[in-house]
Amino acid sequence: MSITEANTETERKTISLDDLTSSDNPGVTVSFSLTNSTNYDEWATKYLMEMLTVLSIKKFGSTDESITEPAASSSTLEVWNGRYSAVRNLLGLLQVSLEESASIWKDRISLLPDSLLCHILSFLTTKEAVSTSVLSSRWRDHWKWVPSLDLVSSNFPSDKVCVDFINEFLLNFKILSEFKLCLAPDDSEEDDSILELCIDKVTKRKIQHFQVNYYRDMEISLTFPMCETLVSLKLYSVKLNDFESLSLPCLKVMYLEHVISPHNAVLDTPRLEHLTVTSFRSKSFMIIKRMSDHVKVDIGVYFELTTFDLSERNIIYNFLNNFSAVKDMTLSLDTIELIYCLHDMNPLPKFRGLTRLRATMCLEYSLELLPLVLESCPNLRHLTLNLVKDDDLELAFSLSKVLSFCLVSSLEYVDIESPITEKAIEQEVVRYFLGNATSLKKLVLLLNVSDGEKHDLGVLKQRFDSPRRSNLCQFDVLLEVQTSDKMKEL
Repeated sequence: MSITEANTETERKTISLDDLTSSDNPGVTVSFSLTNSTNYDEWATKYLMEMLTVLSIKKFGSTDESITEPAASSSTLEVWNGRYSAVRNLLGLLQVSLEESASIWKDRISLLPDSLLCHILSFLTTKEAVSTSVLSSRWRDHWKWVPSLDLVSSNFPSDKVCVDFINEFLLNFKILSEFKLCLAPDDSEEDDSILELCIDKVTKRKIQHFQVNYYRDMEISLTFPMCETLVSLKLYSVKLNDFESLSLPCLKVMYLEHVISPHNAVLDTPRLEHLTVTSFRSKSFMIIKRMSDHVKVDIGVYFELTTFDLSERNIIYNFLNNFSAVKDMTLSLDTIELIYCLHDMNPLPKFRGLTRLRATMCLEYSLELLPLVLESCPNLRHLTLNLVKDDDLELAFSLSKVLSFCLVSSLEYVDIESPITEKAIEQEVVRYFLGNATSLKKLVLLLNVSDGEKHDLGVLKQRFDSPRRSNLCQFDVLLEVQTSDKMKEL
């Protein structure tokens, strides 16, 4: 009989660590004290070593020389040599592997150059960047070299502390490429002038990205050093200082919401690519002298009109005339309602360059307003309509009179989103396009239905379909279920 066969039933017939059974459970033997470590890497290494050590003891009886090597003449020497060699070699390899891995991952971040670390931190807010200073001594001052400030006033005990922080940064560092400041509403009696003075210092730097969200009355000066380099300008609820003309040669993005601008001021923005003007608070707007050929304009203004006479009609006309040459425009419900209130005086200029228009309007007056809008866009190719329901409005016009206008021959694609109404106004809108658009290639109707309603798409398409002026036109009907969450958003 061989040595292996002479062993007891509890002994294995192999010396491989790959030969495991359900009884090999070293986890229950690992000391609980290991889990009290505060250093995860150290704990993980010790835990793995302890697990393997216990497994080796259970499987082979020992991982060191505590079991004396049998005599040379002993019949168990071969088994002892095999077990001892396998366990010691594996533990040695594992120890080296764990140490090398820990070293590699520990050094990977520290091996990055300072410039790259600062670039990574630039994607964080200033508060988050400052918090990285506790990671190690090397990270202690890196946030100070990030050329940006992204601050929220509520993160400071007071406005004065916030201002002191900004002033100290400006004092110690000459480069500031990005500045964002959100000033929350404040019921305290602090003097806002200290903030205006502070921001005035900021605008004297050559900043590329400037954003201020202000929930109090405040005036911001657009000064030459900043204007010369500015790429992105985003302002909320502020008043711009008085100026006659201003050149922003590098500006690509401008977002103005609840902003008061100087009367008849002229902006020159030859590289402007995205312009958003919403909730404007005055009866005048700046004149934009130049924009890039592919600028996208998003308009959501309502102004502060009261009489809706010819003078106020000219306010809308002059504002929209800024964008008569743009190719891509979005008009909000507020702006469309203004146009509707003044539609008898036609406040729309000719948008001869416009090829893509997105507009939101009340379903109830859409048939009256659509011909006016389309007549002002003689080269329009893509139209996206979002029709919303307003039960407070009453139809006060005859559809037969309204639909006498012919659509522009250039219109090729129409997307309409609408609810289903009892008066079937949305059906008249669809038939208006199908029956008048001579070059229409595709019309897609997306109908909003309530959760639980059942509709047959085939029946709906048959109901909305009508004779088509264009033989190439494809007509599709889609359904979108309006869940309770979606209705809350609307």
